Amino acid sequence: MVLLVKIKQALYLILFLLLVVLLFGCSKESVPNNLPQSLHNHELKKKEIPLSFAGGEVILPIKEMKGSFSSASGWLDNQTILYVTETSEGSALYSYDIVVGQSTLLYSSVHSIVSVTVSPTRNSILIHSSPNSSMGLVTIISSSGKIILSSEIPSNELAIEWNEYNENLLLITSFTEDWQYHTYTLDISNNTLSQIIIPQPFAYWSNVSELLYLDWRADSPSLSAPLKKYNINSKVSKDVLKDIYQIDVFPKHTLSITIDSNEESSIGTYTFYDHDFQEKSRLLLPQLSNFSGWFVPFYDYNKDSHVFYTFKPKYSSDIDTYEGTFDLIKFSVESDEEQVVIEDLVNEPISCSPNGTLCLYGYNLENLLLLGEKKELRLIEE
Repeated sequence: MVLLVKIKQALYLILFLLLVVLLFGCSKESVPNNLPQSLHNHELKKKEIPLSFAGGEVILPIKEMKGSFSSASGWLDNQTILYVTETSEGSALYSYDIVVGQSTLLYSSVHSIVSVTVSPTRNSILIHSSPNSSMGLVTIISSSGKIILSSEIPSNELAIEWNEYNENLLLITSFTEDWQYHTYTLDISNNTLSQIIIPQPFAYWSNVSELLYLDWRADSPSLSAPLKKYNINSKVSKDVLKDIYQIDVFPKHTLSITIDSNEESSIGTYTFYDHDFQEKSRLLLPQLSNFSGWFVPFYDYNKDSHVFYTFKPKYSSDIDTYEGTFDLIKFSVESDEEQVVIEDLVNEPISCSPNGTLCLYGYNLENLLLLGEKKELRLIEE
């Protein structure tokens, strides 16, 4: 179905041009009263309207999908997304050009695809599939679908972090059913999977050879922990920051989330640091709590523009009693400016295009947000 964003503006333009023709091309007595039915109706059918954005027209929903839609999995470029389908024969990964309206099969497997991760340069794709409940299969392909490597890792779950500073290097943590873990580095250049020992299961690349992690203590439960840096070569850790609730690492910036709680309200402080941990900017948001601590809304980060996208609650509250909606906001780490993009959404996962004009949105990334037009479209037919 081909759709257009500015429906009202297009309709008004059509009516205006028609009125001009009628006024100047005919006398008052000869004005016809039998206008086409589509012009009598105020609302036009969406299938008659092309839908556009800054990069061109959007062709949605996806047509002639083979199998059932499982999820979308991010962006290869400003107009190409990835999505996974399921059939009785297994799973498949496709790319879809939203301007051309064409799907391309990149990879198929008899196993269920668990997750898909695009490399930092968007030239490679990691596919995590599951042959059985105790084994994970990691397959890396090029953006055109050529298989680069495949490696089995004993696991019930996998956590994967791609190194932004050396795309040939990945950090993979495997979890057993009882949440015991083992950590590996996968070197794509020589197809080497090496087990390493790190103090915590969840870590983030800080540079080529160092990891950042929160040092949670199992014997002393807490809502915050010290942030530490660990060198995988020297196996030495050092303190970086104190009392952090959550962290994430982006190219050029590290994000820490801390909570300031009092009787009246709770504030989440999102602080962005440079590589030397000098503060660059700070974002303050109303904070929601849950049964285990604090609730952090979904977010995404554009590494090209250094813009942080997240869902801002209307007020601080417990998540179980919160009745408000969320505003999708963007925050410039460089200029320290906050801007509301779309008001009154629900808090669901989001993945934005490299140029920041479109975002996949939803628990299966099944919707497309046109940020400039403040429109939401479905990837698949309902």
